[in-house]
Amino acid sequence: MFRNVITALCFFLGASFGAAAQSKTDPGKIAGALKGDNKGGAASNKQCKLFTMSEAGSYVGATIRNMDNAAMGTGCQWTVGGNNGSMLVQVVPARDHEKPSHAPGYKKLPEIGPEAFVVPEMGGWHAGSLQGAHAVHVMLSGKGATEARTIDLLKESLKREAAAGEK
Repeated sequence: MFRNVITALCFFLGASFGAAAQSKTDPGKIAGALKGDNKGGAASNKQCKLFTMSEAGSYVGATIRNMDNAAMGTGCQWTVGGNNGSMLVQVVPARDHEKPSHAPGYKKLPEIGPEAFVVPEMGGWHAGSLQGAHAVHVMLSGKGATEARTIDLLKESLKREAAAGEK
């Protein structure tokens, strides 16, 4: 009986230490889930296929170093590195379209699409519009980020997303 208790105790301690060791990787798994990486690499993300790294660099105004899943896999982010600029394209269901209409600098863009807007945000620009059953949002920061360039990015993203949806 004593031997069974010691065996059970050893098994329990081994399982506890194994769980503790495994929990060290949990932050990585959580980060991957939040970015959408657990669903596959950025190369298989539909939004990451909309623009090349070179094209993203032309919007940001600098050489892109990384392309990653973003916004729980609903978007893709191209980054320069060192917080020196990035471009994000996100496609969500239309019901999740949120307009920061009370933010300073908010502008409606009815000529682009239903509920389209542009607004300065976090040292860069954010623009979005409804497109059928989806909403397309873009964010741009870095030395190339301007209101006009962000609007151009939104227009091009809407066009490419529509073409990708037809395939």
